[in-house]
Amino acid sequence: MTEQKLDRRARRTREAIQAAFVELILEKGYAAVTIQEVADKADYNRGTFYKHYVGKEELLKEIREVFLKGIREALLRPYKGMDQVEATKIYPSTLKLFEHIECHKKEFKALITVHRGISEDLYNTLRTSMREDMHMEMEPGDPPLDYELMLSYRLSATVGVIMHWADTDFKYSAEYMADQLLALVNSKIDHIVFKTKP
Repeated sequence: MTEQKLDRRARRTREAIQAAFVELILEKGYAAVTIQEVADKADYNRGTFYKHYVGKEELLKEIREVFLKGIREALLRPYKGMDQVEATKIYPSTLKLFEHIECHKKEFKALITVHRGISEDLYNTLRTSMREDMHMEMEPGDPPLDYELMLSYRLSATVGVIMHWADTDFKYSAEYMADQLLALVNSKIDHIVFKTKP
C-alpha cells in the first residue's frame, strides 16, 4: 500500500476517533469518557486508539490545536496573494472566522465544557495572528490610539461575541454573526438613557 493511502487511512481513523470523543464528551462529560467507549463509538479497537493517541489528554489537545489553527487560517484565506486590504473590506475574513466555528461547533462546545479557558485560547490565537500575520494601520487621531490597547479592545469584543454565540447554542447563522460583529465594531453610541435616576 502506498504511503499516501496509509496517510489517508490514518487521517480517517484519527478523524473518526476525534468525532467519537467529541460526541461522548457532549453526552456524558470529559471525566466520564473511557478509551474503550471512544474506540467502540468510532468502531475501532483499543489497540487502534493507542496507535494514534497516548490517552484522552493527547486526543483533546489535538482537537484544540486543530480548531485554533483553523481560526488563524480562516482569517487569511480570503486574501491569498494580497499585500493589504481596505478596512471596509474585511467582511470575507470575518465570515470565514464564523463559518469555521459553525462548521466545528461540536468540537468548540466540547472544548468549552472541558475548560472555559478556550476563550483565552481564542483571544491569544487572534492576537498572535494580528501580530504575526497582519497589522492594522490606523487613521491618525487626537489623541492617537495606543495600538496594543486598540487590539486588546477589538479582540476582547470579538471573543465576547463568539462566546455569546456559543452560549446561545449557535442560534444565529455565521453570516448573521459576521454582519453583527462588523456593525458593532463600526458603530458609535449616540447617547445613554438612564433607567433609574442617578
